[in-house]
Amino acid sequence: MNIKRIIFWIIFLLVLAAIIWGLSVAMNKQPSGPTLGTPAAVTVADHVRGPENAPVTVIEYSDFQCPACAAYFPLVEKLVDESTSTVRFVYRHFPLYPLPHKNSYLASQASEAAALQGKFWEMHRLLFTNQTTWENPDAAAGIYETYAERIGLNMETYKKDFNSSEVKARIQRDREEGDRLGVNATPTFFVNGKAIVNPQGYDAFKALIQSAALGGTN
Repeated sequence: MNIKRIIFWIIFLLVLAAIIWGLSVAMNKQPSGPTLGTPAAVTVADHVRGPENAPVTVIEYSDFQCPACAAYFPLVEKLVDESTSTVRFVYRHFPLYPLPHKNSYLASQASEAAALQGKFWEMHRLLFTNQTTWENPDAAAGIYETYAERIGLNMETYKKDFNSSEVKARIQRDREEGDRLGVNATPTFFVNGKAIVNPQGYDAFKALIQSAALGGTN
């Protein structure tokens, strides 16, 4: 075997070893969260469930018309209900409007109009649990009015607030904050200020929260 062939095989084997090593590292590497900024501090203006001094704060940037957000809704509800002293949950708007979700902004308006009467979470629940009913119709605002009646809102006030500059500014504030962070998909979750890979199921979400409770801070 001549020297050129020996050199060729040495180089080939080194390259092959490097490829195998790289694949091994990639296969064993734990997924990490997306590289995003740090959310603004939680304030009284936020929509919050759970105690202020909870060891874990979960912030969700979400879109009421997003199917994935609706899929995560029951997981988050169960997590918050079962972690009354552990988790503080914060909902922030990130409507993907006008495409692909033409009614997402209107849904956010409905939730904020309800919030002005102290019923944000009640509207939040109805919007997610009935998403397939209102996601496509052109007259979605009329459907939201039936939800407003169902949760006992003053309808004259609700209709006035629905299109108010106050409601629209509130939604825009959240959307601009999400843009600043680099959010580009919904839902995007932050746990104690750090973006996470969306957990695959309730048990994975709960394990992540328990881990954060042991070592995380607000």
